[in-house]
Amino acid sequence: MARGKHSISVCLEVGQEATGAFVPDCLGCWVFGSTTESAMVKVRTVVLEWAEWLRSNGEEPPFMSRDVEIEVAEMLRVDYNPAETRKPEPLFWSEVAPIAREDIDRTIRLMEYSRNDLMAAVAGITDDCLNWEPPGEPRTIRNCLVHIAHVELWYLTRISVVPWPVRLPETAFELLEHSRDVALAGLRGFPERKMKGVFQPRKYRSPVCNLWTARKVLRRLVDHERLHTRYVKRVLELCTRVDSSPG
Repeated sequence: MARGKHSISVCLEVGQEATGAFVPDCLGCWVFGSTTESAMVKVRTVVLEWAEWLRSNGEEPPFMSRDVEIEVAEMLRVDYNPAETRKPEPLFWSEVAPIAREDIDRTIRLMEYSRNDLMAAVAGITDDCLNWEPPGEPRTIRNCLVHIAHVELWYLTRISVVPWPVRLPETAFELLEHSRDVALAGLRGFPERKMKGVFQPRKYRSPVCNLWTARKVLRRLVDHERLHTRYVKRVLELCTRVDSSPG
């Protein structure tokens, strides 16, 4: 490793059709590429963007913006497409280590930054754009917001930190607010006994990997919303182009 470089470890989920990559130490850095090589290129880009993202929210990143070297720490070869929706949620060794209260507090901060980004992106959005079905894309923006809210709760039910709510709001924005309130309450009251160990949920079991840890949940809480915020921004750009096109 070159002198003065900061080593960034990346975990790869490699399928025949795509590769998923995440950075355990940089919550919110989760990308997909058509090949392993393209995913690694994207990782470097999102890590540098992540450092600037922290700065924009008043935090100093743990490394100089350009002073990084990306290293593969884990590689898991799978027989599904990691880029597909509703894919399995594998457990990596980097997610087995116990967490501490500091990890939860950090996650809460990053979730706040991410939610601010999402809400800024959809501020003033029209119903037409909210419900527009983008060609070749899997979700409308409304569906994406509902998905973010549901998955945030679902992650925390994987280790029984919160129960699945009996009743949920029907509108997307109310649902986002409600699920976040439930998630934050669960995180702030996180049981110490759940901070270590590997758990197997009884409900909604994955047929491929039904193993969860607190560290895995914390990472997904930030990674998932940031990933879908990028999707929302992309669909918004497409919608704007369609609205402004002649005819």
